[in-house]
Amino acid sequence: MSQNSWRSGSEKLPQMDSVSGTGKGYDPLNELMRAIILRVIDDYNTPGELREEAIQYMNDEEEEYIFSFKAIARHLGLDPDKTRHYIMHPTHKISTRRRAA
Repeated sequence: MSQNSWRSGSEKLPQMDSVSGTGKGYDPLNELMRAIILRVIDDYNTPGELREEAIQYMNDEEEEYIFSFKAIARHLGLDPDKTRHYIMHPTHKISTRRRAA
């Protein structure tokens, strides 16, 4: 049985997603953490309660919780303070849309 026998003629095999920058392809934890940061950016750019919650989340000093802003930024190789500043004072619009694979 060939490798391609399970798919129809025009379907593509799943592609690697190297957005994490590690060159190792798709990493579910990195993707989840990236999605959380993108959601924070979206929430920050939304007026009202979502913006206030995003500000609270980014300013929380918690470092032990794996999904805290600081822990996520560090896990992704970003400086938490610089990342927060860039989100809150962007020099251009930050795109939070995923590109299609």
